[in-house]
Amino acid sequence: MRSPDQSPSSKHLWAGRIISGLMVAFLVMDGVTHLMKIAPVVQAFDRLGFPISLAVALGVLELVCTVIYIYPATSALGAILLTGYLGGAVAMHLRVGSSLFGEMLLPVYIGVLLWVGLYLRGVRLAGSPALPASKKTLWTGRVISALPALLILFASIPKVLKAAPMIEGLSQYGFPEQTVVVVGVIELACTVIYLVPRTRILGAILMAGLMGGATATNVRVSNPSWIVTVILGVLVWLGLYLRGVRLRALIPVANSNRKEDQSYAENNPVPVV
Repeated sequence: MRSPDQSPSSKHLWAGRIISGLMVAFLVMDGVTHLMKIAPVVQAFDRLGFPISLAVALGVLELVCTVIYIYPATSALGAILLTGYLGGAVAMHLRVGSSLFGEMLLPVYIGVLLWVGLYLRGVRLAGSPALPASKKTLWTGRVISALPALLILFASIPKVLKAAPMIEGLSQYGFPEQTVVVVGVIELACTVIYLVPRTRILGAILMAGLMGGATATNVRVSNPSWIVTVILGVLVWLGLYLRGVRLRALIPVANSNRKEDQSYAENNPVPVV
């Protein structure tokens, strides 16, 4: 089995390129149809209860995220952004009760393939060896990670218990009562996976989709709370960014500090948790 730090084989590399290329082609086509506001897009927006006035903005957002994904130095960041975008699509289909294995999970399939493509191409968000951050940076990251995790955790439990305020709150966004527990379980599962050290990267990816869904839900009804959900999504990744140099090395702005981080790591070994 190939270790995380080994270069991908030619076979894996080309498989990843093909998978990523197919997903990029689909996303570009989807984004362009949003810009053109073709009839199927108008019909889909109407069925999902989404203002058609946002079609162009969503098309531009999708295309920008896709370009970020295509560029090798920012491909991981692009995958994170697209995960949030696709999470919004899942939430909208959940709200109107679309078919589970059809329209509702289609964005999930695309998101999984986006990450599979990166994995086969050799992009890693985790693995050994990983350079530790300074103690101050490490604890700052831990605190930042804990803030969104605790907020989402406390919000998920009343949903799982079908608390009346939660049922009423989601109904105002157009979600039927039977989806309250589903949303709560998803939130709870994503948070637990994020809090477990060995699965925190996977949890952060799932959190990106979750916050994308929450953002789309608020945007649909012009609720300014969408800013809060975006901030929570940023904090989820910022916490991990501060807790590990391996993750920071994937973000171009961190490259200038890479030697300083490595020097500190060699002289101050602190385990990343």
